[in-house]
Amino acid sequence: MAPGVIEWGTTPKDFFERKTAMMWTTTGNLTNVRNNAKFDFGVAMLPAGKRRGSPTGGGNFYIFRKATPAQQQAALRFARWMTSPARAAQWGIDTGYVAVRPDAWQTPTMRKYVEGFPAAAVARDQLPHAVAELSTHENQRVTKALNDGLQAALTGSKTPAQAMKDAQAEAERILRPYRR
Repeated sequence: MAPGVIEWGTTPKDFFERKTAMMWTTTGNLTNVRNNAKFDFGVAMLPAGKRRGSPTGGGNFYIFRKATPAQQQAALRFARWMTSPARAAQWGIDTGYVAVRPDAWQTPTMRKYVEGFPAAAVARDQLPHAVAELSTHENQRVTKALNDGLQAALTGSKTPAQAMKDAQAEAERILRPYRR
């Protein structure tokens, strides 16, 4: 990456245009890359230092306590439909995101897809190394502090040590009201 540049959103396009030779991006870009890269490419697990890891994320389904019983039932029905093996498999194929349940990988559709495109299974195979994503009070604000620190380190405006020290201080400031 060119010094001082942080623009994650253009990474797939830069890859297609051969402006970057390697990228680290969400699995949600895999189908996009497959459909738009006019050259052979590979997919690999993240490298390991002290231990393997796998960042996870994604969205969640919620059923709100204060919703009406009919709304709760509708939300539950939708979540069950959306996460059924067949739907989860198709979602994974259509987007590149990791299918959200093990039996989705056993569906005939997904088996055929992975047989023809083994790269689709790499992120799934990395999941045993995953740890829980950051979760805390004021999660978005604390995550922003961390991301701002990472950006400062990557752009060279701060040393990595100073950037992380500052991110920790900001997280402590944000979380101070929750300390006992």
